Amino acid sequence: MAVNKNSTGYTFGFAILLVVVCGVILASLAKILKDKQQANIANEKRQFILSAAGYASMDTLKTYEMSEIEELFNKTIQQNVYDFNGKPIAGVEAFSIDIVKEYKATKDSPKTRKYPVFSYKNENDEKYIIPMAGNGLWGPIWGFCALGKDKNTIEGIVFDHKSETPGLGAKIAEKPFQDLFTLTPKMVMKGEKYMGLKVVKGGLKDPDHQIDAIAGATITSNGVGAMMKTAFLPYMKAWKKVNN
Repeated sequence: MAVNKNSTGYTFGFAILLVVVCGVILASLAKILKDKQQANIANEKRQFILSAAGYASMDTLKTYEMSEIEELFNKTIQQNVYDFNGKPIAGVEAFSIDIVKEYKATKDSPKTRKYPVFSYKNENDEKYIIPMAGNGLWGPIWGFCALGKDKNTIEGIVFDHKSETPGLGAKIAEKPFQDLFTLTPKMVMKGEKYMGLKVVKGGLKDPDHQIDAIAGATITSNGVGAMMKTAFLPYMKAWKKVNN
């Protein structure tokens, strides 16, 4: 029997079939792209950690194959997770913790937060990379800070952001700002007293524990300052309890 392509039934049937086919194709593409996106996010996270540890710059690490980054990370990095009081948390992989999501979920209750740390060791070097997150002007900001063998002196740092203003707050992801933390040694502790770091305007009164703010980016600078002020405290407690 011939099909009446001008009938209402045919039109509706064809439309339903088209929607179903397109839905299947889009769902398949979403699954494929999601897996690839997650792999890219994990690769970039490994690059951040290795860069903060001083293995190589981000620009150099971006030239490596994803498999090379993963192999290098697994070979050189060890992982631990602590609670706010510095007690190790067993059964949790540090790398699996999304530090931005963890920060958002525990923003009003930091004592319930999980605190991952990545240890980088080789024959001549030893660093402890601490991830941190906070709020910028337009969205979340985050970073990875490497403390040296003394677990006090900052020896490497990288920052990134979701949507800070180019030429202003976005400068936190650029080398000149990040170099402020390492060209002149900055420290988390002053003797036995916890200090963290502050981002300040109008000159440094305590150069060991302060960084110049970015001109014209007060809110983003304050976000970095708040992040750096509190991020290290649980780890300072952990160092006293755990032999890393």
